[in-house]
Amino acid sequence: MEWSKLQSIYERKAYRIVQKHVKAILQGIPINNIGFNTYEYVIDGNITEEKIKAMFIEIYTAIGINYGNRIKKTLEKTTKANILFNDVLLEQILLFLYNEGGIKITSVRSTLIEQLINAVKESLKENATVIELQNEIYRIAKQSGSFYKWQALRIARTETTSASGLAAYQTAQQSNLVMTKKWISAKDNRTRLDHAIENGQVVDLEEPFLMADGSTLLYPGDTKGKASQVINCRCTIGFIPKRDADGMLILKNRM
Repeated sequence: MEWSKLQSIYERKAYRIVQKHVKAILQGIPINNIGFNTYEYVIDGNITEEKIKAMFIEIYTAIGINYGNRIKKTLEKTTKANILFNDVLLEQILLFLYNEGGIKITSVRSTLIEQLINAVKESLKENATVIELQNEIYRIAKQSGSFYKWQALRIARTETTSASGLAAYQTAQQSNLVMTKKWISAKDNRTRLDHAIENGQVVDLEEPFLMADGSTLLYPGDTKGKASQVINCRCTIGFIPKRDADGMLILKNRM
């Protein structure tokens, strides 16, 4: 299946995961304990990093494992050898999220808190009662699908690219093949100019792609990259095994 169709499937899956977790988080806020002097603290205390982290873990495992399996099958057709996979990749994904996902998780948490508090403030009249305050938070939680729609779409698109890129890169590293990797841009008028320019760039597997602004990415969606290079990116990565002068595949254990 070509990447654009697969990406669309992944984005819809990620979007559903985001909305499911946000709905559970918002509906878990104990509104009966809320008053005008406490509601911001209660919201902040109930939208935790652990809950946001659980959302990212589900996105990265659902998409990463599936896409990694696809890359694995492609590489195994080339090498005729099995690649140690699911358990290792899952461990790498979880390690990545715990070690490098902190800024991402913190950002989503703080944005959700700010968005909810602002929505409550904008909706309440000047002389609103505590009951009206509680009812407004309840209403937003019940309508979380529309309340968080655009944020959820952005997260789904960005994390689809990051999760699939991470999985593909880690899977290629497990292969015994010496290979290069190729940047493959989305081919439509929504692709940012510098990513369209990078289309077809080939580098060794362990080397980063050099972007037009001088920054570097190991793969599309690399979370160590600048936000301007990662958010809403829809690019993907391909792998090209190296061959020697006789046309034979070069294996890592032969070097």
